[in-house]
Amino acid sequence: MKFNKLNVYLLVIVLLLTFMLLTDRKFLPAKNPLPQFSPSNADLIGTVMSLIKTDYLEEPNPVRITEGAYRGLINSLDPLSAYLDKDLATRFLNRKEPVKNTGLVIFKKYGLFPMVIAVAENSPAAAAGLKVGDNISAITDRSTMTLSLLETRLLLEADPGANGPQPVRLRVVRGRETLELEVSRDFSWKDSLNLKGGPSGLIILQPTSIYEGLAREVRRTLGPRLKTKPAPRAAVLDLRDCWRGDYEEARKLINLFVRAEEAGYFESRTQKQPLSYPEQPAFSQLRLFIWVNQASCGPAEVVAGVLKDLNRAQTIGLETPGMAGLQESYPLSDGSLVVLTTALFSLKSGTRLWDNSLPLDAGISYSENMDKTYQDKTLNLLAAKK
Repeated sequence: MKFNKLNVYLLVIVLLLTFMLLTDRKFLPAKNPLPQFSPSNADLIGTVMSLIKTDYLEEPNPVRITEGAYRGLINSLDPLSAYLDKDLATRFLNRKEPVKNTGLVIFKKYGLFPMVIAVAENSPAAAAGLKVGDNISAITDRSTMTLSLLETRLLLEADPGANGPQPVRLRVVRGRETLELEVSRDFSWKDSLNLKGGPSGLIILQPTSIYEGLAREVRRTLGPRLKTKPAPRAAVLDLRDCWRGDYEEARKLINLFVRAEEAGYFESRTQKQPLSYPEQPAFSQLRLFIWVNQASCGPAEVVAGVLKDLNRAQTIGLETPGMAGLQESYPLSDGSLVVLTTALFSLKSGTRLWDNSLPLDAGISYSENMDKTYQDKTLNLLAAKK
């Protein structure tokens, strides 16, 4: 009985892999489709499954094999697509903001360890000594190698079913060191806008995310400041570590500085969805610089990329990850969930903000005083002719 059940599971996997490879000649819009699937590929899949069934040291767990096949198929597509098992799917669908977490911002590609790209100030992760560049090899003894970015984020969040936020055990690889750390999960991300004066007449706007209502708050805060004497020479939109956000709010924020009928679009397999900025901008004459880094993701990349592409702002900083895309969730009958990237964002110039950094006017290198490095680069550009 067990043998027959195993045969059924392996047959399902073979059929699933064969069907997907035969029908899915390209995953997302591209100029050139992937190479056509050939019968020899199907033979290889069948051979591998047969070897597992007959020569593996013990009878494999068919459920785990099937789940592993699903996870490998989906998670390997791109950083934001994911397969969630029943437990993580339930947590994902029932998430309610604010979510308690460690204060870590991570980036991950399939087959690699999650890398820390930002650590929130005054967070449990900062208190535990985690640093940008650390790699997380295990979360509560679970290897992270084959996990998706979404799975990793969910595992770093507090379990809503637990009695209060419980700490999480992390195995961290830092250079040649391996560290075992226990990190609390009682931190919450807060949406806010900080406005402060900078050197040489700069004014710096620093949002924690591209949150709903940000454009309205920028207009309300920045307008009166520009009327002071002496007036600021230029503004800096500091989007460093700005990894959360909303694409509609990104559009509204862009429209504060520029007007354009079309300045970029989301493209799916079947259509292009242009983003327009039709309103009269409130700050059309203000000289603008945008600071970005490795944790400026998604909506923040769209804001910086569009304003740079329209010659409305100059961009300064570290390369961004290229994660401007839309995802949709598809529940499965067994309670698991598939999250797929369904559209990618491209600038009007044709540059796609996916798996590529947005264009930079001035790149920088890591230094002990990053704020000063950004300020110096900005002042250099300000002194030069635009």
